[in-house]
Amino acid sequence: MGNFFFNFNSMGTLMKKLGSILLLTVILTGTSHAAIDPLKRGLQLYKKNHYEDAIRLLYGYLPAAENHHQAKTNLGLGMICLANARLYRDLYQAALETNLDYFKRLLAVKGPSASQMATLYMGLALLEDGKPSDAAGFFHNFLADRSGNTGDLDLARINLATALYLQNETDQAHKLWSKVTSDQPSIATALAAAYRRVGIDGKKQLAVCQRVWDRLRHSGQAPSIQTISNLIYVYAKEGRIDETFELIMKADLIAFFHEEVPVKNKVIRFYDAALLGNLSLFYGTASLNFLQKAGSAPDSKISRMAQYYLGQAYGVTGDPVQSARVLSAFISAPGNPPGLAKKAGVRQAFNQYLLGDAAAAKEQLNTLLQSEPSPNLMADMLLACIEYKWDAPEIVIQASAMAQKGHGRPFIRINFALGKYYLWKQNFAKAVEYMEAGRDKSNKNRIEFNDPLILVNLAQAYGRTKQFSEALEIFFEMSKQFPAVRQIQVALQGVYIIEQKSAGDVKIF
Repeated sequence: MGNFFFNFNSMGTLMKKLGSILLLTVILTGTSHAAIDPLKRGLQLYKKNHYEDAIRLLYGYLPAAENHHQAKTNLGLGMICLANARLYRDLYQAALETNLDYFKRLLAVKGPSASQMATLYMGLALLEDGKPSDAAGFFHNFLADRSGNTGDLDLARINLATALYLQNETDQAHKLWSKVTSDQPSIATALAAAYRRVGIDGKKQLAVCQRVWDRLRHSGQAPSIQTISNLIYVYAKEGRIDETFELIMKADLIAFFHEEVPVKNKVIRFYDAALLGNLSLFYGTASLNFLQKAGSAPDSKISRMAQYYLGQAYGVTGDPVQSARVLSAFISAPGNPPGLAKKAGVRQAFNQYLLGDAAAAKEQLNTLLQSEPSPNLMADMLLACIEYKWDAPEIVIQASAMAQKGHGRPFIRINFALGKYYLWKQNFAKAVEYMEAGRDKSNKNRIEFNDPLILVNLAQAYGRTKQFSEALEIFFEMSKQFPAVRQIQVALQGVYIIEQKSAGDVKIF
């Protein structure tokens, strides 16, 4: 059993270094053999980066766990859900980037083989990308064409209204929304999700979604992936953890949203990146839920670990006020491992930055830089800079020097952080170089041996350098554990086919 403590993959994400070992120690201490077994198996799956299998196992075990073991299970679930939320966030960004490229190329095709649905999906992708004005133009064009079916036209109206609302054209938005009267599950839930997105009467939208879901369950009708995605969004926003888990466990996350056959032997399948974003939102919300419960445990070791991860989870889910409050209490408490306290300090610095005190944030980071940071802590700082688009040359310089001097597992994350930095800066060749240094060469695409975050970002870099086969191989391997990754595969394959002007040059693996 002792060796298991130290076999955690040191190239993992923030949660997989010191915190993972401490968590396992906490879980095994004073726990009966019967209770240890599912907890141990769940963390073994986590170690292998099988996040969703680990979550299913521990979530299924939670109701049967004895009272004094539930806190430990909640802590494990919270930690793993947080890792999954981070992963889906990067997958969401990869899907947006790839879909926008793919839809742009589809729209350039003219004549009989041109796609009609690409206009709608370009609008959806631009809306997800935070560009409501650009999105509105595509929705207008799709509605002007009027060649879509009623459901597709309603979907365009709903999202055009959302785009207008986000540009403060609220009267026009409400007029468009009022024209949508369909009770089709995908349309009713899309309308509810749109209202919830702009902050209109969340409880009412939740009630709409519950009625749709109850009707589908009683009828035995399988919900479409559009309906599933909308329900996940509304339920996650309202903190309905159990209902969302039920949806995800029953859903076929590999399913496409639309299929179009413009000419014989040409099939185009469309996906919506919002699904990956909604999954990230849900797992972040679930993480908060589990960690809050673990944080109230009478065992101070469990509550302290939960406090650390809760501070991280609040940061990931966009609540710097709560993150700062929780981490301030954690950092000031006596007896915390120095490594974990410094990691909390990185998040705390960026909480200060997000709350408007850039000077205090910079001072905190400079203090950490002068403390002889480990490669793992240096990676934390650089990754946080990238996350919040804060260009800090001194961190990049010190990280680069550290990466050049070191080799092996302790330096994997810092190479990943530098690779992601150059991906952000669109120096794709350098991004590939650094992230390849962080990949297990003998098991190059297997998530059991490679941090999925490295693989996602490496695949993006390969795609941008037009090394499509390398990128597709990575996404294929990832889709075995995360089936929603399929949409990135399909879009990237489409880009490659158009790039090569031949349908026979690439395949879906």
